[in-house]
Amino acid sequence: MKKIVMILIVFAPLFSLAQKKEEIKIKLSGFVSAEAILDTRKTVNSREGDVILYPTPKSLDINGADLNDRSELFMTSIHSRLSVGISGFEAFGAKGSATIQGDFVGTSNDKIGLFRLRHAFVKLNWEKDELLVGKYWHPMFVTSCFPKVLHWGGGLPFNVLGRAPQFRYTRKLSNKGYAMLAVLSEMDFKSNGPEGANVKYAQQASIPEISAQVKYDLAKGFSLGATAGYKFLKPMVVNPMGAKTDQLLSSYQMNAWMSLKTSKIAWNLQTIYGQNMYNFVMLGGYGVKNVKANGDYEYTNIKTSSVWSDVYTTTGNVRYGLFAGYTKNLGADDDLAKNAEGLVGLYSRGSDIDYVYQFGPRVEIYSGSFMIGTQVLYTSAAYGSTQVNGQVSDSKEVGSTRFQLHLKYSF
Repeated sequence: MKKIVMILIVFAPLFSLAQKKEEIKIKLSGFVSAEAILDTRKTVNSREGDVILYPTPKSLDINGADLNDRSELFMTSIHSRLSVGISGFEAFGAKGSATIQGDFVGTSNDKIGLFRLRHAFVKLNWEKDELLVGKYWHPMFVTSCFPKVLHWGGGLPFNVLGRAPQFRYTRKLSNKGYAMLAVLSEMDFKSNGPEGANVKYAQQASIPEISAQVKYDLAKGFSLGATAGYKFLKPMVVNPMGAKTDQLLSSYQMNAWMSLKTSKIAWNLQTIYGQNMYNFVMLGGYGVKNVKANGDYEYTNIKTSSVWSDVYTTTGNVRYGLFAGYTKNLGADDDLAKNAEGLVGLYSRGSDIDYVYQFGPRVEIYSGSFMIGTQVLYTSAAYGSTQVNGQVSDSKEVGSTRFQLHLKYSF
């Protein structure tokens, strides 16, 4: 009997650990999707056409016919998703959870169909505080206020899209909202520069991006919020003359939003303003404003603003929605440098676009965990001539209409 008691005493900690392991819960979730998309005009897009930005400009052949005035058809299932959620553990007095999530979008167009790490983060939750570490949505993408459009661009280029490795601390404001502070870097969503889109410009700066956010619930179902951030890039470590350079570019971005949800309707409204919004897949970026005598480049930001609205209502098993968005190129903070060949360096998306707007309805029909959705979107972009101040003059609109059929089974 004594031997049995001694064995139980020795192995009691192991029994305790085994019991704790049994409390950990692992949940698999995700969905399988299939889509068919028809654009009446060639568009600037990515990921098999599913992420749409805006129509392409006119491109005339030898007979004056517009080469881009043609339809395109896409069919894809690459957005099918798998998530692994882990919960039930504790650390430092906090309740812990973790998520690993991926899809088959790839990290670039040439990697479509390959499994991509979409999210990978750990959360520690205390009574009023939360710590998140890992890859997650950029704070500028507001998870409680974003367009519920059927295409996977999430309202681009009117709303931001981006996930980033980060350390994020959130403090609850009683039961009415929260305040959040995060430090971030770049991964899949990269800034542009002399060597194209690349994470190296943020890494070379050696200064993390800083972002802060506040959200407050004014009434049940009615919230207001705002985000502000500041980031740094070092586009070069060696200038064109072969000398070491330490020139940095700093940029800021901000948003403000409203979210209203009742038993009959949900309405999300957001406005965004910022410099160098390229890594958010919006219009804008930066350019060279001066070439110093030693060959160093000095940079200037190109500013962008946008506003979007998304409203939807549900009747029975049918949801009806309407999205509208507008974004504007506001030009550069300083005049861009020019030489005999033109602008010295311009690292911007849509630098010859003055503005873009988009609107369209959608309908989703649900049967249990299965959804059939259809959406029609009209998108127009005003192309013109890029001026030395970064603005666009003599712009003319080109438009395209998108018809989309979307089927999804969630589990």
